[in-house]
Amino acid sequence: MRATWPAVALAAGGAAAQGITHTVYTTTTVSVAACPAPSTFATAVSSSHTPTTSSSTESSASTTKSATSTASSSSAAASASSTGSLTNAQQVGKSTWGTLSQPTFPKWLDAPNGTKYQTAPWGSNTVKNSDATVIGDVPVTNVTRHYDFTISRSQISVDGVLRDTILVNDQFPGPAIEANWGDWIEIVVHNNITAPEEGTALHWHGMLQRGTPWADGTPGDAQCPIAPGKSYTYRYQAELYGTSWYHAHYSAQYTGGVAGPMQIYGPSSQDYDVDLGAVMLTDWNHVPYFSIVTDVVGTDFSKIPPRSDNILINGRNSFNCSQPSYDNSTEWLGSNLKSSINWTCVEDAPLSKFQFQTGKTHRLRLINHGADGVQKFSIDGHSFTVISIDYVPVVPYTTNTITLAVGQRTDVLVTANNNSAKSYYMRTTTTGDDACGQSSAKEALAVVYYSGADTTTFPVYTSPTTPAKDCASDPLPSLVPSYPLKPSSNPYQQDLTLSLGRNSTGNFEWQINSQTYRANFNEPLLYDAAAGNTSNTFETQDKKNPLFNIFDFGSNSSVLLNVTNNTPVGHPFHLHGHNFYVLASGHGVWDGSLLGSANPTRRDTQWIDVGGYVVLQFEADNPGVWPFHCHVAWHLSGGLAINVATRTDEIVPIPKGTREQTCIDWDAYTKRDEVDQIDSGS
Repeated sequence: MRATWPAVALAAGGAAAQGITHTVYTTTTVSVAACPAPSTFATAVSSSHTPTTSSSTESSASTTKSATSTASSSSAAASASSTGSLTNAQQVGKSTWGTLSQPTFPKWLDAPNGTKYQTAPWGSNTVKNSDATVIGDVPVTNVTRHYDFTISRSQISVDGVLRDTILVNDQFPGPAIEANWGDWIEIVVHNNITAPEEGTALHWHGMLQRGTPWADGTPGDAQCPIAPGKSYTYRYQAELYGTSWYHAHYSAQYTGGVAGPMQIYGPSSQDYDVDLGAVMLTDWNHVPYFSIVTDVVGTDFSKIPPRSDNILINGRNSFNCSQPSYDNSTEWLGSNLKSSINWTCVEDAPLSKFQFQTGKTHRLRLINHGADGVQKFSIDGHSFTVISIDYVPVVPYTTNTITLAVGQRTDVLVTANNNSAKSYYMRTTTTGDDACGQSSAKEALAVVYYSGADTTTFPVYTSPTTPAKDCASDPLPSLVPSYPLKPSSNPYQQDLTLSLGRNSTGNFEWQINSQTYRANFNEPLLYDAAAGNTSNTFETQDKKNPLFNIFDFGSNSSVLLNVTNNTPVGHPFHLHGHNFYVLASGHGVWDGSLLGSANPTRRDTQWIDVGGYVVLQFEADNPGVWPFHCHVAWHLSGGLAINVATRTDEIVPIPKGTREQTCIDWDAYTKRDEVDQIDSGS
């Protein structure tokens, strides 16, 4: 049995008014089934280092408090014991992220057969003499790294509050994907989401997918969703190197737990001693993601934007149980689940811990994998050397604070040059106000221990400084790519205006050029484009107001996007299949002037401020149909996206049977069990 919601009508004058049918689905997540127990990390058969299995030794003697919430009970529920302790398994499942037993990571992986590379597998390539977006610069390693992911339900208490989640291999955050630059990556994904069932799909954020556009992981564009009980194999090349993340791209499912880091080893502009791996930052909600989606596509403006309940560092933080925020309604539950239970709130849930080696320089791979909030990251008493943003190495610079919008990544080096017997707070705070995705928690803490510090103690706490009401990343002049590239001259210009409106039934929808986005899960656009069936799908009356939110740029070799934000909140925009140049950013209306264009900032996710604009340019050298969307989960659910179609007559031949691997099962599933979609689907 699966709960269903009424479908939201499309905007008057939009696709529905033009006689276009969009299939509409919904997803629900309520009860929890016992999860399988795979290895702590995904099986990476070619990885040369073995992560240490997490134990349940880290716990906190805590007090407990019950609060009413909406979720079904389960024998697998990780509720706190009568003594109030919270084990690692109860907090984050089988994850080792944020524990002192978390492994460090290598400069590169050895060969799959265990043979050790004596030199870097990318040869003489450096950040200054090569660039990953230049096809000829990508190494040919003839190596495939294999992973096996099972996506299923669980209940964990990341901050002491028990909540329903969907996890990868029973871990939060999910296991790391590791590869060397130029390797191929193959991931078998099993959809074991039950009680109730949901579709799923995984996206590999920032990967170009040149030559493999069907592996991008976007339902309605590159594939049909993976049906419940079915599996799908993704295979693509690690064309870029640095730090990123993978996540579900099915509704706002990733905010329920389906996310993990990607670490692609490649050249570095600066030497370092220890790679501590990903530091994943996220806001966190205690109610199921689809309950929030219901609000943000509803009619009550007071619920927009939703404010998160907490912030996490590597899946952990504590929560003030005396001021819980819960959704006590049961309206989103199916008739067989309309009941409420007592959730346990555990005071002083364990914080994430990191070990610094005194005198050594450490690499931290910072990732904002949240739903909404802009994060400002710092470590008390330490400064950072920035060496990379997104998948782009940059000329190193020093700063005390790193600002990350959702989807952005920054690689930093930090040297442990303070008192070897001390510990220090690592912290991340939400910035500004609701325009930046503010959280009720304001701050997440973790602890950094030097080699001689007592790991059972905590630093002296000092209140954080009030973050500036500035959501923007570091100034563009600071973000200078190590390898200079100059954008093409005379690009095709497309103006895009962001707005928030209501459809004919009064429901909110986010719009680009007055059009909202809806995916058709059963008809992925890529396959129509590759087959040349564009007469209906890609038909446009005016290129600045196309049907289906597809902007077909034809054979144009370079495209400039002038994006103006006429909404009351900011937006981190992400482009699939490409990096882009950031040519200008400011408030008001773009006056046509550009920053220095000899070597502008390049990345794949860029913040657009309230009342502001950003000018982006990308080289249309990757034929396909690529989403360009806001990475605030709730805005994307509300339709804040377009599809960018480029040189579709040059799409590489899609291997026979690729579409059928997901679409036959999904078609059969939706014929058997109707699925109503109230959001965009992405």
